[in-house]
Amino acid sequence: MENYLKRVASGVFFVFLFGILTSFVGYLLRFILTANLTPAEYGLYYSCLSLVGLFSLFKDFGLNRSLIYHISKFKAEKKFKKLNASVFTVLFIQIIPALIIATIIFFSSDFIAVNYLHLSKNLVFGVLVIKVLAIVYFIQIFYSVVLSILQGFQLMNFFAIVDFCRMLFYFIFTYIFISLSFSVLSPALGFLISYIFVILIFSPFALKLIPSFRKLHYKIFDKELAKKLFFYGFPIMLSSAAGLIIGYTDTILITIFKSLEEVGIYQTAQPTARLLWFFAGSFTTVLFPLVTELKTKKIKGLEKGVSLIYRYIWVVIIPFALMSFSFSREILNLFFGSFYSSGSNVLKILSIGAIFFSIVQVNGCVLNGLGKPKNYTKIVYIGAVINLILNLVLIPIIGITGAATSTLLTYIIMFLFSFAELKKFVKIKIPVITWLKTLIIGLISLLSIYILKNLLFVNIFLEVFICFCTSIFIFIVLLLLFKVVELEETLKLIRKIINK
Repeated sequence: MENYLKRVASGVFFVFLFGILTSFVGYLLRFILTANLTPAEYGLYYSCLSLVGLFSLFKDFGLNRSLIYHISKFKAEKKFKKLNASVFTVLFIQIIPALIIATIIFFSSDFIAVNYLHLSKNLVFGVLVIKVLAIVYFIQIFYSVVLSILQGFQLMNFFAIVDFCRMLFYFIFTYIFISLSFSVLSPALGFLISYIFVILIFSPFALKLIPSFRKLHYKIFDKELAKKLFFYGFPIMLSSAAGLIIGYTDTILITIFKSLEEVGIYQTAQPTARLLWFFAGSFTTVLFPLVTELKTKKIKGLEKGVSLIYRYIWVVIIPFALMSFSFSREILNLFFGSFYSSGSNVLKILSIGAIFFSIVQVNGCVLNGLGKPKNYTKIVYIGAVINLILNLVLIPIIGITGAATSTLLTYIIMFLFSFAELKKFVKIKIPVITWLKTLIIGLISLLSIYILKNLLFVNIFLEVFICFCTSIFIFIVLLLLFKVVELEETLKLIRKIINK
């Protein structure tokens, strides 16, 4: 078990590090877009991206998560023929429906531009953006399979590098097209080329991991295996459908009920808050295949590992969430301009939501890793229904603030239900006292930030630096004082990361 904790610690660190770099490049991309596109053009692109993203369900079928699970399982059982067949079976199943849907979106672009985006002025650009994103929709299946192979083999370093490279190419080519005056078409073309480049570069490496993938006598499509893949993936597909509703309907409904300018404002605040997701995302990316391996090899200690993650994940995320909450207007104004700073309340609300969603991500990951995706599906569907109803009620009344409020309430409800489901399979102890201590300490740190903001009259960068350092110092001292974390245990985890 000690070895598994070491793998989690080192894997989380690397994924987190590259996650931060990827987010930084992604943030620079949005900075470039808001600086060179009008709010309506910026909103147009992300409205199209949200609409096309909603169709992701009909090409994935939950098979990518199923592939990660089965690669880890077959690798642990040394069933390499089945491992080989599982990769090509998933790819074979996904190609045809993805091609059909991409074709429908491509040839329906005029209808979508007029009836969904309500375009007249930028109609041609809107149509072209949708067509390009339809092509991306198809080629994403190859990218997803590459990532699934890397994650299934627990090569988390390469997994993190691939996504970083894609975002880097996305930024570079978008910048080139903007320089060439391609306007709102620039990010769509950059998006397309980034996927093509990464697939061409990393596919050969991913395929080499598959045992004897060139031997033709192995089955390329295995019907029995396809049933197993679908059996595991179908509940995930259902949860993905609900997840897509939670993830995209806010932007889509803002497009329908409000304006593209408001979509633009929302699409600066929302991704800023989602930067906080990388803390939990780093844990779950590494944890998912490890949980599967622990279950397959019947190794004890899962409860200990999950309890450790519960304790540390809020310790890590809360200080950054509080900084995002405290400097929401300044962050949006600094990176995107004064027009977008009106989304500060959205950023405040979603920053708090990220704290609760971090635990939902961990619990969902453990359930899927244990082979219980149906239970996680139930949680996500409850969240999706509540989110859709709240969005339909609140967005027409209070716009983007309503969308953010709907998301926060959804995350809190999912947070509660996720524990109810997980406790059916794992004897976990919910660290209520520890979390309450962490929240109280966080509120004290937040109070110190607001006191300093009223006392300081300096450059904004210096103000943020002073507030951050002071609040972190107070936060760490109180964590140790109230024994939320133990210094010896923390140092031990750091040594595991360093001595990978």
